[in-house]
Amino acid sequence: MDTIQLLGSTLGFGFAAGIRLYATVLALGLAIRFDWYRLAPGQEHLRVLADPIVIAIAGLACLIEFASDKIPWVDSLWDSFHTIIRPVGAALLAVGALGSAEPATRVILVILCGGVAFASHSSKAATRLAVNHSPEPFSNIALSLFEDGLAPFAVWLAVNHPLAASLLVALFLAGFAWVAPKVFRIVRLELVALRTLIARPSRPVSPGPTPVRATPALKPDAAVAVSIVARNALPLPEREVRILTSKQAAGQSGPMVGIRCAAAKDIQGLRNSIGYLAIVNDELVFVVRRLFKYRLYRIGVTDIGSAEWKRGLLMHRLVLQTSTGKRTFYVFKDVDVSRVNTAGASARVAIGRGG
Repeated sequence: MDTIQLLGSTLGFGFAAGIRLYATVLALGLAIRFDWYRLAPGQEHLRVLADPIVIAIAGLACLIEFASDKIPWVDSLWDSFHTIIRPVGAALLAVGALGSAEPATRVILVILCGGVAFASHSSKAATRLAVNHSPEPFSNIALSLFEDGLAPFAVWLAVNHPLAASLLVALFLAGFAWVAPKVFRIVRLELVALRTLIARPSRPVSPGPTPVRATPALKPDAAVAVSIVARNALPLPEREVRILTSKQAAGQSGPMVGIRCAAAKDIQGLRNSIGYLAIVNDELVFVVRRLFKYRLYRIGVTDIGSAEWKRGLLMHRLVLQTSTGKRTFYVFKDVDVSRVNTAGASARVAIGRGG
């Protein structure tokens, strides 16, 4: 097998592993066992995939992935766990597939294979996270079924037509390079949400609701939203405090506090950016660093007509209805919304104390 064919096969395996690692291992194992894929000299390490025990375990894992990938948000949780597993698994497949290639070639192709797997995994995870916000489950299931078929097809293509596989992977990487910043923001959001969900750190005592300047009475839902932000707020990092102090917080009484969250797609220009939602005077201010520059997004508390907290598996969502439309934030699981229905009264008291 010449270098070009070896490159095509290896990158094809990496792409498939980034979509469905266990299906890729199962497909390769069956192909080797039934002699559909004849191993080149030096590729004998891959024969372990044809072991009945390996095939059985890969098949079981494939069934679990097949089921979990059809459930909205469970699929995103599964993808979060596999952000490292899939690229590493792809790199291990590459080590076995490279046979007796020159050491320098092997190192380069292993790195490329892991990178392709990370790119395909990231694209998949980002797409599924976006689709999960759709209120109906059918698009999620349809996309999952497409991925179920894509992985074994990619393995078949890599085995039988390595040159075509290398061309398609090159086209995919070119497209991925264009959308990479958006994809990485979504993957980072998933990882932060997963880390918060697993760690669930014990929160220090909050400095208490941040006073808000005296304003006309808030609508009940707006009071609930402000209350939960205030109740869960923690002191902001020093850099965010400096930005708010210089640009926003003249006359602010009390400490600078907020909750860590991310902007949804209806926060124009800041989609999936992670920052802090703070109560500053009579506004909710989202402060975030985007492209090496800090930006502020302001929402007047009296401009909030309604607010809704939507619980999710990885993150909550705070949906604010304002005079200019909906404004949505993804809120991590270290924020307690369990008393969301009873928080309005405390919010009105806190706001009434502002001065």
